[in-house]
Amino acid sequence: MRNLKWHRDEIILALDLYFRLEPGKIGARNPKIIELSTMLNKLPLFEDRPDAARFRNPNGVGLKLSNFIGHNKNFKEVSVDVIFEYKNN
Repeated sequence: MRNLKWHRDEIILALDLYFRLEPGKIGARNPKIIELSTMLNKLPLFEDRPDAARFRNPNGVGLKLSNFIGHNKNFKEVSVDVIFEYKNN
């Protein structure tokens, strides 16, 4: 089963960390990314989560933050909307 689409609240938390990290510090071993992964797993946003070992794990969180860098094709429209809203406030 694939991981669930990122919830708006998760994107905001990820963006907050993204804007606070130094360039080149996005990676699954970064303690702040590990902390965010733990926090995301505690949020009561989803009833049926897929594989607990993979759901919002540090690798996935790091990948999401990396997607913010390049606005690549994997970047979902809701993420772009939230980025501009969050960045302008």
